[in-house]
Amino acid sequence: MSRKNRKISKRMSVNTAIATHFGAVIAFLFVMVILNLLANSSCQQLAKTIGDEEKELARLEDARNREETRWLEMQTPKRIEKALLANGLKMKSAHATQNVYMRSDGKPYPGQVSIAMAMKRNGAVATAQVGKGR
Repeated sequence: MSRKNRKISKRMSVNTAIATHFGAVIAFLFVMVILNLLANSSCQQLAKTIGDEEKELARLEDARNREETRWLEMQTPKRIEKALLANGLKMKSAHATQNVYMRSDGKPYPGQVSIAMAMKRNGAVATAQVGKGR
């Protein structure tokens, strides 16, 4: 074979280069479509998981609200008296004039109506001794 026959024609090399570039572009687009499908699937799965977690959070918040309401209802004076009676204790809630509010040092806050009434009855107010036994 002569040297002329061994050479690839210019036209053939251009066609081969175009076909190679076109194939590379098609392969790149195919890879991008596959990656897009995988990312979309992953996002949909995460959205579903987040939705399930939000539903669970809403359910737990509702349950907490119900329990808080039940607890607050149990703390009303009528409910407390009813519970005491159910356990055989004949007690009633203290009136506002019977409550004494104390500071951390064991002395009552001044100016309370209950302190004035106790002073009238007893002549003096005893201070609480925190942490001391009998």
